[in-house]
Amino acid sequence: MAPSFAFIGFGEAGSHVAESLRAERVEQIATYDILFDDPAAGPPLRRKAADMGVRAADSIADAVDGADIVFSTVVCKSSIPVAEEAARHLKPEQIYLDFNSISPGNKRRVAAAIASGGARFVEASVMADVSSSAHRVPMLLGGNGARDFMALVEPLDFNLTFVQEEVGQASATKMVRSIMMKGMAALHLECMRAAHHFGIEQDVLDSVEKSLSGHTWTETCGRTLGRTAIHAARRADEMGQVGETLREIGIDPMMAEATERRHRWCADLGLKDVYTDGPVNDYGDVLEKIRAAEAKQAAE
Repeated sequence: MAPSFAFIGFGEAGSHVAESLRAERVEQIATYDILFDDPAAGPPLRRKAADMGVRAADSIADAVDGADIVFSTVVCKSSIPVAEEAARHLKPEQIYLDFNSISPGNKRRVAAAIASGGARFVEASVMADVSSSAHRVPMLLGGNGARDFMALVEPLDFNLTFVQEEVGQASATKMVRSIMMKGMAALHLECMRAAHHFGIEQDVLDSVEKSLSGHTWTETCGRTLGRTAIHAARRADEMGQVGETLREIGIDPMMAEATERRHRWCADLGLKDVYTDGPVNDYGDVLEKIRAAEAKQAAE
């Protein structure tokens, strides 16, 4: 028999996962969303749940009552207060899974809140788009309830990887990955707005593709960091001019200015004087040189 589920939060993530589990013939699913109490948003959201075969509960206490597994799928800022409220109603045999994209420190605060009520905790870090994969989205797991959760949902074809029982490592992986993934989205926004202004969208995309094609992400990282260690000052100067270009056409150069600052920081470490024989394609070596340069600066 499939375990029963409760979802605190019935937005995009919660509703997609719940709907996917219903398709796997999970019969008992309840949910509570703060918007259920909103006169305008509540009725259509409750109907959405009903159409899926998900019971719309009247409170967090009502939603989690009797559920084997409780998913927290709320906005980031609500993760801790929702956990504190849920902990008041959870029993030791229940599992509470925090599905939210929050920092390792905040995951540990959620874990502490759940521990205060005696339930088991699962730190879940979602590593792909939920809307396309739903409950099969790749997840990294931590927490004292992670292995029990994996055993309970084994028949349901979740895509799970256990990291460690100690909370923090799984969410750290998610947060650091987001620097790249969300950073690229922001770079696309700034780059393509400017390209559109000049009517050179495809020219820019073709040039970037030519520069990056044929390399894995690991190779690209090594090549990029190796050259940045030597050319950071020149690249910072160039990004200053990029910022000026964007200001000339009325675009706030948020990403360009941040990139200039990061390159300037790298240049100030003096790595150009370390790599006198030219760049290396080894990001690990560059990171070690950065660590040593920071330590030297701190000691001076």
